Amino acid sequence: MYLTRFPINKTRRETHRMLASPYRLHAAIAGSFPTGGMADGSASDAGRVLWRLDEQGDGLVLYIASPSIPSLTGLDEQIGWPDLPQQWETRDYDAFLSRITEGRKYTFRLVANPVVSRVGSKNGRGASRRMGHLTPLPQAAWLLGAAAYEGTGVEPPALFVNQPVTRAERNGFAVERDLVTGTPRLVVSHERKLTFNHGAGGSRITLATAQFDGVLRVIDAQALRRALVEGIGHGKGFGCGMMTVAPLSE
Repeated sequence: MYLTRFPINKTRRETHRMLASPYRLHAAIAGSFPTGGMADGSASDAGRVLWRLDEQGDGLVLYIASPSIPSLTGLDEQIGWPDLPQQWETRDYDAFLSRITEGRKYTFRLVANPVVSRVGSKNGRGASRRMGHLTPLPQAAWLLGAAAYEGTGVEPPALFVNQPVTRAERNGFAVERDLVTGTPRLVVSHERKLTFNHGAGGSRITLATAQFDGVLRVIDAQALRRALVEGIGHGKGFGCGMMTVAPLSE
């Protein structure tokens, strides 16, 4: 696996068009890989193409995790600085992943599409529908379960109380707790709801997203490594599901 950091030029007209449509940005990223290079976002034993937009100070950065090295010259001409020396960098990701072990602590960031599948009766067939969590508390519970409600004075819904295993635990980690308050060290921010077309003339897609920042402890190294290369949750083709971690320094 490889991890690429690509700074985005926010003054470009095409940048504004891509930021308004995750489908358009997905297509541009897919064009950075040869045919068969996981450009469709599907998973393989090696991993899948994941991407995420990060606000860093006044700037905007695109992160890409991928099984092969992307060629970003075309993307640079659209939303980068093509008249300057290469601004993006790609690093080997496998060496970092191999050092993840049980018990280690990391800071993490995840941009996800926190949804719940509910069985509906609208079509009379009992088909399930995905419904997005739109506010920070249930979005945090999407990752942590009922623990997200601790210290809030709000009763957690049965949906989270009855969860045998949280999404965090399924993906190999537990969110650390504050030593003073005892509550999870997690901040949910940048809640957004985007509506865009699935290609030219395609169906309309509504995507609810949120950013999760916190501190984790590894409880299953293999599961966490899998989450880092395959993503978490839905919407992976549209900039969701990519989590990155950094060693904790306290």
